[in-house]
Amino acid sequence: MNASPAELAPLWADHLPATPIGPLTVVVSPVGLVRLEFAALPAASARLRAWLAPVGQPAPGHLADALRQLAEYLDGNRREFDLPIDWRAVPDFSAAALRAAAAIPCGQVRTYGELAAEMGLTNGARAVGQAMASNPIPIILPCHRVLGADRRLHGYSGLNGIETKAWLLKLEGSTFQSQLF
Repeated sequence: MNASPAELAPLWADHLPATPIGPLTVVVSPVGLVRLEFAALPAASARLRAWLAPVGQPAPGHLADALRQLAEYLDGNRREFDLPIDWRAVPDFSAAALRAAAAIPCGQVRTYGELAAEMGLTNGARAVGQAMASNPIPIILPCHRVLGADRRLHGYSGLNGIETKAWLLKLEGSTFQSQLF
């Protein structure tokens, strides 16, 4: 399924205004997480204004859970997330690739080709790379654990790009040594 924000609405958003990798805004539907943006709440809310729940309508508990778990992870006190994901807006192939990325243990990495092979695909590295690049919930769905065929970091949507990707891998205690470590 590939639902629009209107089909997922109402949506709620809240943020961690100051983290080691910049402000992070989490967006949820009644079903689960929809987005994680490397942006302050006002900027993210402005883009979603039409679909946000009315002021005063209580948010689902998984919004507070997501913020708590994200803060614990960024403090080095959490290695796995236990949060519901609203997959309705994610194309089927991307959802499969992101689920495969979520199965990579914390501190480990795979190449796009290795992840494609784990999914049973031959010559699927580019498709996996596109799925990682369009990840609506980075960090929680850990696309940062996926590397290029040369085992180097390539692109990242977070603030400061691959420097943030390298920082997340270092936080996880990855034995991978990037060009930035």
